[in-house]
Amino acid sequence: MHYKYTSIDLFSGPGGICTGLKWSGIKPLIAVEMSYWTVQTYAASHDADIFELEKYLNGELEDAEAYFKPSSKTLLIHGDIREVSNSLIDKILLERFGVTAVDIVTGGAPCESFSMAGNRKEDDERNNLFLNLERIAKHVDAKMVLFENVKGLFSKKSNGVTGKMYQDICDEFERADSNGVAFKLASRDKDIVLLKSSNYGTPQERERIFLVGVNRRYDVEFQYPEKTHGENRKYPYVTVEDALFDLPQFKEPKEGKDEIDFTSHIKDSYSPQRKEYLALMTGKTHGLPDHLKNREGKLNSHITPGHRDKMVKRLSNILPGEGMKKAVERLLLEGKDEIVKEYFPNKIYAARNRRLVPNKPSFTVTSHCLDEMVHPEFNRGLTPREAARLQSFPDWYQFRGPYVKFHSDPEQDRYEQIGDAIPPLLAYALGKEIINTLNTINSMEQNIVQIG
Repeated sequence: MHYKYTSIDLFSGPGGICTGLKWSGIKPLIAVEMSYWTVQTYAASHDADIFELEKYLNGELEDAEAYFKPSSKTLLIHGDIREVSNSLIDKILLERFGVTAVDIVTGGAPCESFSMAGNRKEDDERNNLFLNLERIAKHVDAKMVLFENVKGLFSKKSNGVTGKMYQDICDEFERADSNGVAFKLASRDKDIVLLKSSNYGTPQERERIFLVGVNRRYDVEFQYPEKTHGENRKYPYVTVEDALFDLPQFKEPKEGKDEIDFTSHIKDSYSPQRKEYLALMTGKTHGLPDHLKNREGKLNSHITPGHRDKMVKRLSNILPGEGMKKAVERLLLEGKDEIVKEYFPNKIYAARNRRLVPNKPSFTVTSHCLDEMVHPEFNRGLTPREAARLQSFPDWYQFRGPYVKFHSDPEQDRYEQIGDAIPPLLAYALGKEIINTLNTINSMEQNIVQIG
């Protein structure tokens, strides 16, 4: 694939933003991620070289200078972004890629402290991690910056004032650094910067904040992407059945393998939105990355979770659209107290064991998706691959690491990697508009050169 522009991909996760922006024509030269297995997923899926930051800083990285030799492969820094110095960024860009800047710097700082589900402490050190995104974007004098975070950021307190954290972050991006570099945000309006994935062809209702800034050196406006899916739009929503029902349908726990042979057949009878979505998922729209061409027809991470009989019985009593709480309420009204007593826990969580509705987009895929999501037809949780389909990760994506770990474990299992990611298709919608803005900037620069 031809890439017209370049990026630095911070807080990269498994590569959701990277994938969408690559589809639009933007290639990351540098990525930074702290979680070991997430790094492995990104590297395997995007053919990136892994640079062990801690070993490098300690002088223990074998043949360290090899990473700075000319190469076209993304350099994925495995380590703490706070330890990634401006001078290291400069060295990589200049020696490995022969450039001093990139077109856009992207990233979303870890969102737990902003999430409505988190403890939302004002003094949480994670609140300031976004400053590293701002620091690097301004240091390389990027033409644009993209900051992503959760909806809960809108109501996050700062100095005791609800919502001030959001305004502080906006102010920080627009404030000039010591070299005079600053970004003009395309919008701060909450109704504009909050994008819902289902409106752009992703089969889930996930909402995310996207702040887009243009370097103040350019008098250019960025336009947020037009909504394409939903009532009275170009396409109806892409639904759960659109996304999942062409995959091998496993009914029982522990069915499937880490890698299986699979070729999706897109039927003429499918709706236009389903055809378009499956063409994207199966690589027909943008193709497979060159390093994965030999894996065409292979599908990884499609193994059903192992449930005990009691769990299977519980799930069998949950109807589409119901979670654990609503199911219990209905069963009690129906006089089925014994079923509740035998198969449901004493403490009922509304967000647990929610059965998907086939003909609607999914609710939000989160890092807890294994416990939260129930297959629309079978009495089991989703496979990682099914969760990935709802997130719009293509079938060629290579997820690495354990299938299931305790949620507090520092290692991210496959479900958590997928649930924490940005839907690539949402990033693609943004990427196309970013390309339009960068094209305008390039035209302006060329005119200046010609006039000069």
